[in-house]
Parts: sequence; structure tokens; C-alpha cells
Amino acid sequence: MWGYVALYVLFAAGVYWLDRSIHRPLFVRTKNRHFRWKMNFSVKGWGVDEYLGALVTTCLVVLLVMMMFQWLGSTVNKSLAKWLFALLSLGSTVLAVRLLRLVERYARHKGWLTVLAALLTVAAGLVASAQADAFILGQTRIEPGQFPGAQKTLTFIYLVYIWYWATSLLMPMVMLIGALVFGMTAPTFRQQMRRNRATAICWDLFVPSSAWRRRRWLHGSCVMGVIYTAVILLSFSEVVNSKLRWVSHESLVYASFHLGPEDCAMTGLPVGTRLALLAKGGVVVAEPAEGVYRYREQTCSLQSLEQVEATRDQRIREARASDFYF
Repeated sequence: MWGYVALYVLFAAGVYWLDRSIHRPLFVRTKNRHFRWKMNFSVKGWGVDEYLGALVTTCLVVLLVMMMFQWLGSTVNKSLAKWLFALLSLGSTVLAVRLLRLVERYARHKGWLTVLAALLTVAAGLVASAQADAFILGQTRIEPGQFPGAQKTLTFIYLVYIWYWATSLLMPMVMLIGALVFGMTAPTFRQQMRRNRATAICWDLFVPSSAWRRRRWLHGSCVMGVIYTAVILLSFSEVVNSKLRWVSHESLVYASFHLGPEDCAMTGLPVGTRLALLAKGGVVVAEPAEGVYRYREQTCSLQSLEQVEATRDQRIREARASDFYF
């Protein structure tokens, strides 16, 4: 009940603020007898930037309303919130790229930017390789060179993680700095007014036009969208951090542990146990335990393919014999 009352109050306040800020009638009469009134608003002159700004503003308003309902104790649709966050991040990023002309700026400076990106990638690759070797050595207590497939896979995973973490911090910072440097939040009409002798003498003579208000609205929605995008990326990085250890264990086992317990005639091991063959003849056993794996080195008498198939058939016959269903 109170949620709907608060929503009505916010809607009425928004309509009142809009009516006071546009300096023109919000509704006008029409000649249609069924719809006597209509909003004094038109989207005929809108372009791509205006529609992106409307998308960002709509997502912001809907998310704020959903947050208000959740704060009041109501349940909200999490799937809808995720889609709104995705649209907000995508729309604000594209809008910032268009308003700041980042594509044109990159085309003018793509030489040194490409060299810088290559150097950063090499540095990140070295860090990712060191992290992969440290993880393999810390978990298995065996020289990481014994697991070449896991080395490559974990290096790629850590490289992607480093780039994501750096991008989630640098992209909003670059956009906000660009917004301040290129005058995105400041009035864009000062140069024209200073060239005009009449308006240079008295600022009160300036009458804001609809195009000027539209430009300010685009800039404001872009800045708010970039701020929300930064918060979303930083929040999602916490989820990535919590899943990174599990992904590292699964990737290590998937990339290098290709044998099963039956290949070494081992019994009594948990379901999902995998084995990795070492160069010196032993194996490393990976046993699942609470979302991760426990590793230990053990001797192995490697079975031939015929022996493995015979052992498997024998277990199937024993299982059928002990089960009344068969």
C-alpha cells in the first residue's frame, strides 16, 4: 500500500518538476473529440543519441522504482533487473563513445595506442603466466611444467581476468575524465555567447532553446549511466573473484587430468576423481572436495585399453548380479 502511495507521490513530483522546467505548457488541446489533450512533446527531430539517452533514462527510473519497492519489502523480478542493468551499461557506453567521439580520437592516435595496448598485453601475459604457475605449484606441489595444457589454459583465464579487472576500473574513469575535460557537463554555449556582444554583456539575455536543453539532458543521462556502469562492473567483479578459484580448479583438472581411476586399477575413490600422468611414471590424483579439488601424488600401474574394458565389463556384470532389477 505504502509503496503505491510513494510511487504516486514520486510520479506527481516528476510531472510537476517537468512542467516547471520546460517553460511551456505540458499538455495542449487537440481537435480530436476522443483525446482532448496531448503532451506538448515531439520526437520527430530525435536521432540516435536522443534515443540512447531515453533508453538510459528509462532504465535508471525503472531501476530506482524497483529499488524503492524492494526497500519497502516487496519482491522484484531479478531477471528484469539484470536485463535493465545490461541495457543501461550498453546504452551509456555507446552514448559516451558517440558524445566524446572516441572512435575519431582513436583513429587519430591509433599508432601509439596500439603500441601501448601491445605492451600492456605482454605485461599482463607475464603476470598471468606467473599466477598460473603459482596456482598449479601451490595446489599440486609439482613443477608446473608437468602440466603444459593447464599452464596455457590458466594463463588465458588469468589474462582475461586481468583485462576485465583493469577495464572495469579504467573505462569509467576515462569516460568521466573525458566528460570533464571536453566539457560534457559544463554549458556548451559559452563560446557562442562570448562572441555575441549582446549576450556577453548580460547573461540574462540568453534564452535557452530546446536543442540546448536536449543537449544538457543527453550529457546528464550519459554521466549518470557511466556512473551506474562503473558500479555494475565493480559489483560484478566481486562475483568474478568469488568464482575464480572454482574456475581455476576446474580448468586445471579439465586441461591436464585425462585419466580415470580405472586406468590405474584404483578403487574406493570418490565420484569425479581424475588422474594426471607424470613424466616419471606416477600420477597426480584430483579428488573433488567442497567445490574444489584435493591433489596428491601416487604410484600407478597403468592399465592397457583391453584391461580397462575388461575391468569395466566385470564391474557391470557384478552390478547386474547384485541388483534384483536386472
